[in-house]
Amino acid sequence: MTEDEFRELLDRHGGDLERWPRVTLREARRLLAQSVAAQSMLDEMVAVELALAETDGDATPPADLADRIFERAFGTRTASSDALAPDAAPFPGLNRPV
Repeated sequence: MTEDEFRELLDRHGGDLERWPRVTLREARRLLAQSVAAQSMLDEMVAVELALAETDGDATPPADLADRIFERAFGTRTASSDALAPDAAPFPGLNRPV
């Protein structure tokens, strides 16, 4: 198994290797024993999954988030984006021209 194949399986099946298809598990474990990069990928996935599991289930994005993203990406104005103040950036620190 290559590191790219491992990344694809990790993205598809998650960080709990016991949930992976049995046919790939042996090769994945073999790669993990040899590859620091694969170990890092697994660590990163597990950390993300744990962080997502700890988030508040009631957390919802703002209603106008899609409009704000679209405006930033394509420079178009939408009805909800007209209400945004110039300093109310949806992504602080990313207020530079594209």
